[in-house]
Amino acid sequence: MPPKRFPGDLSWNMASLVSSWIVGPLYGIICVYILCAHILYMKGLRGVNLMMLIVASVQFSLATGHVITLLVQLIRAFIGAAGTVDGPSIYLLDQSTPEHLAQGFFYLTNSLIGDAIMVWRLWIIWNRNFWLCVPFIVLCTVSTVTGYAAFANQVSLNPTETVFLSRLQNWLYATWALSIATQVGATLLIGYRFWKSVHWNSKGLRGSRLSIFWILVESGALYTITTIFLVGFSSTNTGAIFAASLGQISALAPTLIIVRAGLKSSGSSSSFTPAKGSINNPYYGPPPSQSFRRDVESGSSGDDSMVVHVKRATEIRLDNMKPCDISELSTVEERSSSATPK
Repeated sequence: MPPKRFPGDLSWNMASLVSSWIVGPLYGIICVYILCAHILYMKGLRGVNLMMLIVASVQFSLATGHVITLLVQLIRAFIGAAGTVDGPSIYLLDQSTPEHLAQGFFYLTNSLIGDAIMVWRLWIIWNRNFWLCVPFIVLCTVSTVTGYAAFANQVSLNPTETVFLSRLQNWLYATWALSIATQVGATLLIGYRFWKSVHWNSKGLRGSRLSIFWILVESGALYTITTIFLVGFSSTNTGAIFAASLGQISALAPTLIIVRAGLKSSGSSSSFTPAKGSINNPYYGPPPSQSFRRDVESGSSGDDSMVVHVKRATEIRLDNMKPCDISELSTVEERSSSATPK
C-alpha cells in the first residue's frame, strides 16, 4: 500500500524522477575520479597514494552501479509498467525488486566506506593515535551491523510492503545516527588538530593554510548535512531524493580532497615569493632543495639558525601540498620539534 502523503509532499513517482535528475549530475562530478587517478599516478602509486587509489576505484564502481540501478528502475517503471493501471507507482513502491535491492546495497556500502575513510583520516592526522580512534571504530562497526540489518529487512519485504515499516526504519535511523556521530566527531577533531598544529602568524601563508583547513572540513560537512536532511525527511517521499544523493556524495567527498590537494600542489609550486629579510622567510629566490628539506627534518645541521630553518621548511611543506601531504600534516610539527637543537 502507498505510504501516507503529507501536505506538500511529492508523489512517489515524482520523487523517483527528481532523484535520478539529481544523481545524474552528481555522478558526472564523480567522474573527476579520472583526474584523481592521474594525480595519484603522477605522485607515485605507493603507500598512501596506492591505498587512496584503490578506495577511490571501489567507491567509483559502487557509484556507477548506483546510477545504473536508478536508470533501470525508471525504464521499467515508466516504460515496462506503463501499460497497467498505476503500474509505475506499484513498481517503484515495491522495494523487493532486484533493482531496488541493488540500489540499497550500493548506497549502504558506499556510505559505510565513506565513514571508514573519515576514521582513517582521523587516525593519520592525529599521528596514528589508535586510542583516540577507538570510539569511532566502534561507531563504524555498529553502523555496519545496523546498516546491513536494515538491508536484510529490505530483502525480506513483500511487494505490498514499503521502506516506511517500523521494523526497517528503526535500523535505518540507527545507521544514520551513528554515521552522523562519526562524521561530525571526526571532522571536528581533524579540524582542531590542524588548527593547533600550524603557526598562524604568517600573513603570507594564512590563505593557503585556511584553504587546506577547509579541504579537510568540507569533506565531512557535505555528507553530514545531507544525512541530516535525509533523517528529517525520512518519513516522506521526499526523503528518497536525499537517500539517492548520498549514494553519490559518499564517494564524491574523498575524491575531491585528492583532486583539490593535487591541483593546489601544482598551482602553488611555481608561485613561491618569500619576503626579503623577513625572519619567517630568510631565503631569496626559489625554495630550498629537497635535500635541504631532508637535512632540516632529520636535524643534521648543527648551527644556531636551525629553529628558523625548521619553521620555514614546515611552511614550505604546507604551501606545496601533495595529495598524501594532507595525511602528514600532524607529523610535520613533531618532526620539526625533534630537529630543533637544545
